[in-house]
Amino acid sequence: MGWRKEKPISRADRSAILHEYRKKARFLVDESVGPGVTELLRRLGWNVKDVSECDLAGHSDEDVLAFAFKDDRVLLTHDPDFLDNRRFPHHRHPGCIVLPGAHGNDRALLRALGDTLSVVGHARDLFRPSRIRITEDGVWTVAIYERAEGRVVTTRYRFNRGPFEVWED
Repeated sequence: MGWRKEKPISRADRSAILHEYRKKARFLVDESVGPGVTELLRRLGWNVKDVSECDLAGHSDEDVLAFAFKDDRVLLTHDPDFLDNRRFPHHRHPGCIVLPGAHGNDRALLRALGDTLSVVGHARDLFRPSRIRITEDGVWTVAIYERAEGRVVTTRYRFNRGPFEVWED
């Protein structure tokens, strides 16, 4: 089918969502992303740790994700391996965001970080334990385990100026 524009969220609805899911996200920055992102997020006032500060540089993905889970941090990475449902089951997954820019596209990385902070940053519990992949052109693929349904629900979003869009098959 294609992209469908969603109605803009009213201030009242946004306020209600942020009130219900008011826990602010804390982040763990994977070594694939690097300490520059850690410093940027700190300057912006976010609670963030870098894997090197946690003595996890060079450790396995399992160790990195276990630390993020234990410390309740959303993992920011360029590594799509963290999206593997078999290797990293939902009940032990803190949530992760696979960011674009691994090959030097700083503009895509900065845009994705800005969107991440505005969407996920202020509503941590709404995205636990989501797996989000953001493409270079700003398309989000969000996979959330729906316990009530017993399955993973995947939705694609696009955030542009104005209302966001949802992909319909």
